[in-house]
Amino acid sequence: MKTKLLFFTLLTTCIVYAQVGNGFENVPGVTFNAVGGSCQYFDFNTSTIHTLANYNAPCGLIYVTEPSSGSTLGYSITLDPTAPNGPSGFSDGDFFGVGTSAFFTTEINLAPPEGSQAFFMEDPDGNITMTFDPVDLSGTTNPQFSMQYILEATSWELEDFLKITIQFANCASSTLTLIDTTGSDIDDLNIEDVWNTLSADLTAYVGCSAQLIIEFSSNSAAEELGLDAISFSAGMTLSTSNLMLEEAFAIYPNPSNGLVTIKNNGMAIQTVMISDINGRQIEKINLNGTTTHTTLDLRKKVSSGMYFITLTSGNRTIIKKIIVQ
Repeated sequence: MKTKLLFFTLLTTCIVYAQVGNGFENVPGVTFNAVGGSCQYFDFNTSTIHTLANYNAPCGLIYVTEPSSGSTLGYSITLDPTAPNGPSGFSDGDFFGVGTSAFFTTEINLAPPEGSQAFFMEDPDGNITMTFDPVDLSGTTNPQFSMQYILEATSWELEDFLKITIQFANCASSTLTLIDTTGSDIDDLNIEDVWNTLSADLTAYVGCSAQLIIEFSSNSAAEELGLDAISFSAGMTLSTSNLMLEEAFAIYPNPSNGLVTIKNNGMAIQTVMISDINGRQIEKINLNGTTTHTTLDLRKKVSSGMYFITLTSGNRTIIKKIIVQ
């Protein structure tokens, strides 16, 4: 599925999204637990390269793949258990998939840097390739990329590696390498036990199709990787004003207890609609073009979970995600 970075059409209105990416907030994460395999990811193919599927564990569905939707960038994962770190794969059960902040805080002593969830990988006993859907950079003037990752401090081996690249199609250059530890001892790179940021200016690739690829290999439960805050940002476009709608509004605190504020940098808001993950409208509020901050009290209207706040300004619309705890 090819994701358009800039424009999504609703009827005849041109809706501008400033970015696409994945902070792993769109699906329920789990708090992994090894007791009796109650909350671990299992996959029993230990002989061939194959695509991983979401796993229905006793604690709930563990997500390892997600389709693109709106501004959320989809991804899929393949496992090669025939690689040097194989062949067990996930037949022994591992912490692998979208995890909660509570899990990250317990496992690596650091919460996800964005939102309340992130993607966790440990001990794949083979080579993992995480492939995100392509992003079309057409129409941008200064597209940017950023993401965050963390590697647990442990005794890594030379067979272990992390490689993150952006592959380009319809472009003079085919690959941009953001990090590649192949052939190095991760212990010597000073990148452990902290959320590291990778960023890249993609201006030279305007008009190309960009695809993020994350490759990881390890063979020990202590060798762990976290991923979060993946973002392809459009920057300024040829067809929008200097103040992007995306940048004009912020929702805080997020996560919250249901009492949230819409921070407004001077753009007129006509309406605010709150909906759940199934698209059910919970409330719609007419703000009559206000340009000031607005507080929403949803504490008696929603329970814990993820919700969407749709803001309408003139003929443009933007959707913000919030987590209610």
